[in-house]
Amino acid sequence: MGLILLFFNKMAFSNLILARGDTFLYFYPYWHAAAEALKVGRVPFWNDSLFMGVPLLANSQVGFFYPLNWPVWALLPTPYAVSASILVHVVIAGTGTYLLAKRALALEWQAALLTAVLFALGGYFTAQVEHINQVQGLAWLPWLLWAVTPRPRDWTNLQDWSNLRIWLLARGTAVTLFFVLQLFAGHTQTTFISGVAAGVWILSFWIYDLRLTIDDLPLVSHRLRTTHYALRISALFLGVILALLITAVQLLPTLELSSYSARQGGLLPNEVLSFSLNPLLLGRALLPSVGQSLFSEYVAFLPIVALVLAVVGAWQWRRWPGVLPALVLVILGLFLAFGVFNPVYWLLARLPGFNLFRVPARWLVLYGLGTALLAGVGFQILWDRWHLQTRDWKTLPDRAKENLWHVERPLRLGIVLVILLMAWNAIAGILAQFLPVAAEAPYEAANPFTLLLWVVEIVLVYLFVSGLRPRWNRDSRLKFGFTPANWGSPWWLAGLALAVLFLASRSLPYNNLTSPEAWFDLRPPTIRLLTDDTVPPGRLLSLSNIFFDPGDQGEIASIYADQLNEAALYDYIVAIKQKEIIAPNLPLAYGLASVDGFDGGILPLAAYSQLMRLILPDGQTTTDGRLREHLSAVPEAKWLDLFNGRYLITDKTGDQWRTLAAPEMDLFFDLQHNLTITDSFEIAYLPDFPVTALVVMSEGEVGQVLVNGIAAPLHHEDGDLSVWTVPEPPQSLVLTAGDAPWQVRGATLLNESAGTFMALTLGNYRLIHSGDVKLYENLDVLPRAFFVPNWQRVPNTETALSLMAEPEFDPRETAVLVNSQQSTINNQQSTTVGEAVITRYEPEQVVVQTNSAAAGLLLLTDANYPGWQATIDGQPVPIETADILFKSLFVPAGEHEVVFTFQSASFANGRSVSLIGLLIMLALSGVVWWKRPSIR
Repeated sequence: MGLILLFFNKMAFSNLILARGDTFLYFYPYWHAAAEALKVGRVPFWNDSLFMGVPLLANSQVGFFYPLNWPVWALLPTPYAVSASILVHVVIAGTGTYLLAKRALALEWQAALLTAVLFALGGYFTAQVEHINQVQGLAWLPWLLWAVTPRPRDWTNLQDWSNLRIWLLARGTAVTLFFVLQLFAGHTQTTFISGVAAGVWILSFWIYDLRLTIDDLPLVSHRLRTTHYALRISALFLGVILALLITAVQLLPTLELSSYSARQGGLLPNEVLSFSLNPLLLGRALLPSVGQSLFSEYVAFLPIVALVLAVVGAWQWRRWPGVLPALVLVILGLFLAFGVFNPVYWLLARLPGFNLFRVPARWLVLYGLGTALLAGVGFQILWDRWHLQTRDWKTLPDRAKENLWHVERPLRLGIVLVILLMAWNAIAGILAQFLPVAAEAPYEAANPFTLLLWVVEIVLVYLFVSGLRPRWNRDSRLKFGFTPANWGSPWWLAGLALAVLFLASRSLPYNNLTSPEAWFDLRPPTIRLLTDDTVPPGRLLSLSNIFFDPGDQGEIASIYADQLNEAALYDYIVAIKQKEIIAPNLPLAYGLASVDGFDGGILPLAAYSQLMRLILPDGQTTTDGRLREHLSAVPEAKWLDLFNGRYLITDKTGDQWRTLAAPEMDLFFDLQHNLTITDSFEIAYLPDFPVTALVVMSEGEVGQVLVNGIAAPLHHEDGDLSVWTVPEPPQSLVLTAGDAPWQVRGATLLNESAGTFMALTLGNYRLIHSGDVKLYENLDVLPRAFFVPNWQRVPNTETALSLMAEPEFDPRETAVLVNSQQSTINNQQSTTVGEAVITRYEPEQVVVQTNSAAAGLLLLTDANYPGWQATIDGQPVPIETADILFKSLFVPAGEHEVVFTFQSASFANGRSVSLIGLLIMLALSGVVWWKRPSIR
């Protein structure tokens, strides 16, 4: 525990927080929403803040049912809840690895402790702190392997056939517990990797034991060995099945969501193979470094000492039980981590299980755990040899005698392999000039401090190896070149490993913490949007990147200059820029509603991705949201109107300052909303400004300006700027095209006498905030619920998409009802349009009061999804999907109350199944507890 607090001292003893990547933009918002729901006793079924409505509970990455989340959610603010969870799970991972090392490899406490430190504080595990659910799941991997590993006395106990069933139940319930915890943690890929690892672990032990002769295990027959391993595999399957039953309350909603996901049916091979470990990065991934960072998915470093010790341990694969399974984990982890660079993975990418997940580099966890176990064996061997200096040969354990003479060669081999890995890192620098390296992890040569670390560590290890030559002395005791009092002690090696591990880990994410204000302080755009008291508040769409410098950056630098280092200050500034643009998924934390969102799992819905094709450039689609990365301009107004997109956020990087020759002055032009005027266009919002002239920035032939319906005189032209005299205060300002379309980029009002100006906003928008970013209000937005006078039925989504993509399609006038039962297009029309007012809006319930002279189609622009039900005046009515994504229903004439409620059938069914599974597990645990003396 002390070592963990030392390594994580910033996280444990300061108020600094993680504020980068997925931690900040994904897990903080989801954890905040889940914690708020938990505090009021609500199960958060629905998320109305992102993607225009999606399930929340069904998104397993939230981890709502993971029991270790509940106390930190209840007691701590979100950033500190994440930090506390990280610390707790580092302890869990270390404890599980310690127990695994003792059971699987029969290590003494010193070697088992080093093994635990190398895994729990090693490069791979701690580099994943930005994915808290992954850390939570990985922490239980050593425990799962511990559960399927036989104890030495099991061979004797299980010769009594009456104990076999009890042993199976005991192992099965233990496996169940750890699989349940992994599944509830919410990182499904970790559970899949763990299941594969457990199966390979059992088979590797079996293969090792098949090599043994009856003389090696005189009390265990071949039949009993076969039965024993069959039982272990059975226990694994029993645990998996029982875990699936217990976690059905989460899995059934998640499976239902996956069937409606944009990634339904699995990922394409190119997606599966993304984020593979490039062999050119192997040296950087596996060797420690100083002051250099690598994309966290590729980090798997351990001290050079540990790598050399791991070679010593691997050398014993024929002699030492448990070494072969650990070695198989190392080989399998590296083999699969190469992903796209591994021809076998191209085949695996099409298989069920593998085709559900990206990032093959995550198999490196097996390398990290296997190497730590092998290093523990190597340390144990050196520990035994060192103790021979003070112990009589006859009193030594058989293990020490057997492995005594199998050390020098693997030690030197380990040093050679490490040197070759260093050389490969240098060669990779040359190859990287000709071979592609992924943008997220470009090749970077080792800096001088890293090179110095490598040289010093390799020299110290060599000196240690050189001092361990055994010799006999006169009293028949085995002696070595060094005595217990000097640096030949294995503790010296352990200390070197810890020092290097500590030094190399300083550049990992958990040491790059920043000020808590990065999360807790609100930025002006958020404050402005929170003043919207409409029910529900209009949705926002953020199109801004973070390529701007905050206006208060100088002030921030002066405030935190003595408190934060350069990296922490950089993270702080990036965080506040993300808050400034209200990047996905921050609206979930602020209680705002967004058209956009982002998710790398089973969100968004497939229907959402299909609908977004209407606003994305031709041929583009999105399977994880983040629309701003695809959109280069504001989407067509009619779609923002339909989406209830009331607010638009953009930056000023595309705007321009221009110098006007007469009168000579600098003017600012808002170029966010370009217009191509073929007839005429009226400026939607005119600010209260004493204007004397209008300056228009345009391309091509200049049209005409009408002020209050009267043509304004063109004063003069200055390049692409045209200056129009405004003779009277404008009540209306209309731009009209001439013989050719008028390409208008921007317009600014000018007061020539005062020398002042005010930029106009083109389009049906009003600028309501201008700071680091611009916040526009859409003046023509449709309400969240409204009547549509016309509707058309189509048989499927593709037909609906084609119909809606027609230029003349108007979502205000026509709704497209998607009905797979309908084989032909069916057009209908209502004679009148009624009024709809939302009087109550909550995540799982929406109440709409309607009033119409005739029956009509009510459209609610929230995502339709199984579980949503509707009533009109208390009577159930069917909901139909309209415009690919949204809810709609037919409302009779008159005044009515329409209530939409979300009741998840998959959750209700899963809850029942989970209860049954939990009762079964409790019953089996009771049997095992009652019969426990028989299997001790």
